[in-house]
Parts: sequence; structure tokens; C-alpha cells
Amino acid sequence: MQCILIALNRFLQEKHGSKMAFLDGNPPERLCMPIVEHIESKGGQVRLNSRIKKIELNEDGSVKCFIQNNGSTIKGDAFVFATPVDILKLLLPEDWKEIPYFQKLEKLVGVPVINVHI
Repeated sequence: MQCILIALNRFLQEKHGSKMAFLDGNPPERLCMPIVEHIESKGGQVRLNSRIKKIELNEDGSVKCFIQNNGSTIKGDAFVFATPVDILKLLLPEDWKEIPYFQKLEKLVGVPVINVHI
């Protein structure tokens, strides 16, 4: 209940708290499926709920494979890794932590998303 009250307070008190936008359909259908369809049209695969334990690298620093929690591997030519930033920070290979591009991740903080229906 406290979470809802905090969200409602922001909606009422903050300068831009009441800005809203509406999606013309449900999110999986309007946002996710076009992405999935595009990836699959290019010969790719989309895997859901594949819990990753480790990102394994080739000698040149590129991704060799993802190792899943169950021990199996996912190999490919290119990868899209959709996960909360906090989890990505934990899984980031040590070699990548020295690369300026990935060092910017340290400044990012995970933010929970809340929907309030009034």
C-alpha cells in the first residue's frame, strides 16, 4: 500500500508527475512482438526466461556464448541481452569492466516500474 501512496504522491506533487502517455494496445503485442518478428525475420531466435550465469568471451573479447544456470550454453553470431542493469553489472565479464563504454554502467541505477490505475 505504501508503494501506491508514494506513486500517487509523485503524480500529484511533482512538476511532471502527471504527464501520461497511452499505448494503442497491450505492451507485449505493440512493443515486444514487432521486435521478436524482426529478429526472427533475420534468422535469429528470441529466448525468454533463459537465466544466464556467465557471459563467456573469446580471446578477442567478443562474446563466445552465454552459460545458463542449468549449465547449457547459448551460442550465436550476435546477442541481445535484455536484463535489469543491476543484473548486467553482476554478469559483466571482468575484461569488459575496463572498457570506458561499459564503465558508464556503474552510474546507472535500476529503477522499478510502477503502474497505478486510478
